[in-house]
Amino acid sequence: MIAARFLRKWFDFYFSNYAPDWIDTALAGFGDGQALFFTDLGCVHPEAAEAHEFDSDVLNLIETDTTLETVFLYRLARSIFVRDPLHPSLRYFAHLMKAKTTAEIYYSTDIGPRFRVEHGFGIVIGPRNRIGSDFIVHQGVTLGQRHMHSPHEKMTIGDHCVIGAGAKVLGSLTIGDHVKVAANAVLLTDAESNATYAGIPAIKVKGGES
Repeated sequence: MIAARFLRKWFDFYFSNYAPDWIDTALAGFGDGQALFFTDLGCVHPEAAEAHEFDSDVLNLIETDTTLETVFLYRLARSIFVRDPLHPSLRYFAHLMKAKTTAEIYYSTDIGPRFRVEHGFGIVIGPRNRIGSDFIVHQGVTLGQRHMHSPHEKMTIGDHCVIGAGAKVLGSLTIGDHVKVAANAVLLTDAESNATYAGIPAIKVKGGES
């Protein structure tokens, strides 16, 4: 399978002690994760996404576009986590994402279809979050905890939300649908649907529940 050869090349470059069957197992169980990835790909390359398979054109796009590479590795690791949360390959896939893309998207976070990363570098999306469809995140964003070692903290983000470059969203909070968090904002509270938040700390500057 061409996708297996593609992944094995990366693993051979970065790791000396991985189990070769991890790659075949990951791809064999990709399933729903693969379908989600092609919804993501369709946002930026609709023609390439039509085939819904990893042909050479799709793999070339992934290898030459760090944003797609980030989303692909997240979807693959997420699909492994859903099937086996303790699978030993997960930390390898997480490291591969950080090494190749500088992004860190935890596989325990659930992100809906049509996920888009814009520019990508320096993104951190922490664990246990639930994020809706049509989510757009820009470079330098952190979705994380307000306190260290706080496994109870998690956030819920609705559909059609955009997090601007350099923004920070921290703590246990809920963000509604169609919310924009402006560049470099620091959001520490719940956010109403159909609103824009800006500033440090971020406050609502436009819109709100209708």
